[in-house]
Amino acid sequence: MTDDRDLVETLGTVGRAFFGSFQTLREVQRLAIPPIYSKKNVLVTSATASGKTEAIMAPLVKRTKDRMPTGGHRVRMLLIAPTRALVNDLTARVEGPLARLDLTCGRQISDHRDKHKQPFVLITTPESFDSMLVRDGRLEAGRTVDHLLAGVLAVFIDEAHLFDGTARGDQLCWLLGRLRRLRRLNFDDETDLQVCAGSATISNPEDLALRLLGPTAVSVRVLGTREIKVFGASDTSGWLPIKPSMGIATLRDRLELVPPTGFAKGAEQRLWQALSSTDDNRTRKALVFVPSRQLCDTLSAHLANTLPRRRTLKILAHHGSLSQQRRENAERDFASSRDAVLVATTTLEVGIDIGDVDLVALVGAPPSTRSLLQRIGRAGRRIGHTRVLALPRTKVEQAALASMLISARDGTLEPEGYARRWSVFVQQAASFVAQSGLRGRRLSDLLELAQDIWPENTAATASAIVNGLLDAECLVEGQGRLTLGEPWADPFDTGGMGMHANFDSSGTGMPVVDSSTGEIIAHVAEPAVNKVLALGGQRWYAQAIGDELVLKLQDTGPVQEGFQYTARSAPTGLEYSVHVRRGLGMEELDAPIFYLPGGMIWLHFGGSTYQALLCSLLPRLHPIGGLAGLAVNGTPTSPVLTELANQEGVLRSAVEEHFAELEPSLAPGPYQRNLPEQCRRKVVTELFDIPAFQHWLETRHVWQMKRNDSRWKHVRSTLLEGSSS
Repeated sequence: MTDDRDLVETLGTVGRAFFGSFQTLREVQRLAIPPIYSKKNVLVTSATASGKTEAIMAPLVKRTKDRMPTGGHRVRMLLIAPTRALVNDLTARVEGPLARLDLTCGRQISDHRDKHKQPFVLITTPESFDSMLVRDGRLEAGRTVDHLLAGVLAVFIDEAHLFDGTARGDQLCWLLGRLRRLRRLNFDDETDLQVCAGSATISNPEDLALRLLGPTAVSVRVLGTREIKVFGASDTSGWLPIKPSMGIATLRDRLELVPPTGFAKGAEQRLWQALSSTDDNRTRKALVFVPSRQLCDTLSAHLANTLPRRRTLKILAHHGSLSQQRRENAERDFASSRDAVLVATTTLEVGIDIGDVDLVALVGAPPSTRSLLQRIGRAGRRIGHTRVLALPRTKVEQAALASMLISARDGTLEPEGYARRWSVFVQQAASFVAQSGLRGRRLSDLLELAQDIWPENTAATASAIVNGLLDAECLVEGQGRLTLGEPWADPFDTGGMGMHANFDSSGTGMPVVDSSTGEIIAHVAEPAVNKVLALGGQRWYAQAIGDELVLKLQDTGPVQEGFQYTARSAPTGLEYSVHVRRGLGMEELDAPIFYLPGGMIWLHFGGSTYQALLCSLLPRLHPIGGLAGLAVNGTPTSPVLTELANQEGVLRSAVEEHFAELEPSLAPGPYQRNLPEQCRRKVVTELFDIPAFQHWLETRHVWQMKRNDSRWKHVRSTLLEGSSS
């Protein structure tokens, strides 16, 4: 058996550059290095901060370095990350070991354009990868004779779970296929492209490895999480470990509610209790996750006005509508501070290095256990266990959080579904055609690429989509070749990133300017002006000047309100609904009926998408605003649901009829409306997954909850709270 020292020595100078004088490797490194070094495409999954990056990078760099042709500087490895912030973080982590090997490292994102330096490792996002494929080839007589990425031998995809089951994930599959095709067809390079990936939270890594890395891919999985401790209710003291014997109901009752009315003050009090708790390791730094940008602004401004009076604390804010510079400043300030609180949205859910975090506070519940693990995984690297301060605002959030924390303790993740998002083919058709310049592409080239990426039953759907794009004049056919039509030619010519992206955007909104510096610090929807408003953890006086909002910093005074941002409210997912059910003490198949003074409520726990279809099929059912995706007014019976489950044709017709209503909650991608209507219906039907819905219908146990049920009081108060909101 090879010991750790021998394993590092097999990598030679590369091993020493990445692992230095470490005497002991981590488990994930012992398991991942051999298959990667032996040429396999490998998906590595293990807990946050377990050493995955080094486990993948070291053998991948060694193999790539050994395979490099002599002479010339070329990009040899792509490192693909889901966000620009993570690109910056990964650069800081790997450029040191690479420099010790006399290898160069660069970034290619909007504010770091290193591609022309031809670094050995180029770190980028899928959108910039797409742009490079289009723009960085050298054409002669309409043919590609060289390309920036022609010499790439290996690809490392970081935080792979963030690409799974999304339009960006499908785009990444296409981009890798196009890179392989580029090397094979243009340069007769049959050398295998080695593709590896890493992630902390995937329930079925084998499926993701197959889709993202190819049919020969293998997965390396190291189970295990740090011990989780929650801060007790106000009438208890200290941090309570979530022991294996603790049940969901016990934990739920330990998670003290902080009602929406006066939430900022209540959250501040609970946060201070946690920060000032006395134990062997004083709690100094907290990361607070909130569900919206507006709450990030208002809560951070309130904390900045109150917590420093108790202790010297730096209060920072981080969300997507703040400028990149302000976000990076917040990351850097938090990492370098001894005592600090950073309030953030999901922008900090991925593994950006922000230094030691002593506790993670969760306002509300995230959408899934995977998301919760990403958030709480930011804490405890120094002290060896994870401290969580739960701040549920409602009993629904309280129930969901308790269930997710128990799942996190047990390492149990929700299953992930997958269906092709054909809207990505629309964007990739445009990008692939643009890559060939004015010469364009043959239709057969485009269909052949589609067959390579998605082999099963592709040709008919791809042809129908291309015909629709020709009818819309997005593509133009002439002399047997496809070129970009006017609606698409201009966006590609101007060099913007919009045509290279496959994530939905609600727009940037109105620019907000700091009056003292002239710097644009955020984009918002137009708010009330001539008021003191919260933004990025500070208080500002806002005035509208022309088409900008100009802010003047206010040192003191109450915050009157927060900015309004352009964003849709998120639907209630099936995963979240299941956790609410578990948190309320229901069994897997339970779908009880509950009588309230205003009528009968059916708790289906099916999520927003299932609820929308149910209400269209059973008109007696009506949504309840505060319980969206969880319960409806009205009552079906188990036989009615079973009968409906047996009518596949009826269900399919209903999904197709209501496809436009169901689309938003299924996230089919931003180019979904460019598909022919029949293709849109097909995509929605596949994403909806009718067989799964049938199984859900026929297994629901519909029953009436009686007053003598031990859960009756808690469920009743939860329903009253939700139905009145």
